[in-house]
Amino acid sequence: MAPLRHAPACAHADRGELGHGRAAPGRRGGLGPRDRAARWGAGAGSGPGEFNAPGGVAVAANGDLFVVDFYNQRVQHLRADGGFIKQWGDTGEIGIWAGEFNYPTDVALAADGTLYVADGYADRVQVFSSAGGFLRKWGGPFAINIFGPFNGWFATVTGITLDLQGNVFVADFYNNRIQKFSPDGTFLTAFGEPGKGPRQFNHPIAVAVADDGTIFVADFGNNRIQKWRPKAQ
Repeated sequence: MAPLRHAPACAHADRGELGHGRAAPGRRGGLGPRDRAARWGAGAGSGPGEFNAPGGVAVAANGDLFVVDFYNQRVQHLRADGGFIKQWGDTGEIGIWAGEFNYPTDVALAADGTLYVADGYADRVQVFSSAGGFLRKWGGPFAINIFGPFNGWFATVTGITLDLQGNVFVADFYNNRIQKFSPDGTFLTAFGEPGKGPRQFNHPIAVAVADDGTIFVADFGNNRIQKWRPKAQ
């Protein structure tokens, strides 16, 4: 299965142009000529199971897919065969209140089915229960699209992932850092600063955490991947 196409994005005008978002990686190890593939969507669309610039994807243990649908302002929940189950967000409608999105960019799924959504230009994280209900949100005052450089605030959220303990790691694009939170959204730590040197970022766009706690960051503007090891306890 080839990587998903890049999702073009238009950041807040006062923050410059985000350019092209990341493409979701294909299956580890690549595909051989005898591998079978399936796909959903053919051209941009806004109906159930259709997409307009799909971004991040999370896969449940049963094979269900959770897909960020960037320009459609929603997250779709699909069966492994592509059948539509439900969605979060109103199709094509930008919003700042709970359950609404402003160009969502990524998703992460906890072991208990809790869904974490990087609500990109709303500068926040939204969290939903396994049943689909809204649980909480964080990012700036009231988490309603107020961006800033402070702990727990964001300036365009472009990537999100969880570690084995359920802690949440967020790529904070224009603040040039990664922030770490507990599952309930409590700020724990942040790392990175603007620059080209070690431990510096030029717009980190994606983050992943290995089972041993090692953190990998796609450093977009520096055209590199950085690897961070957890501190010894």
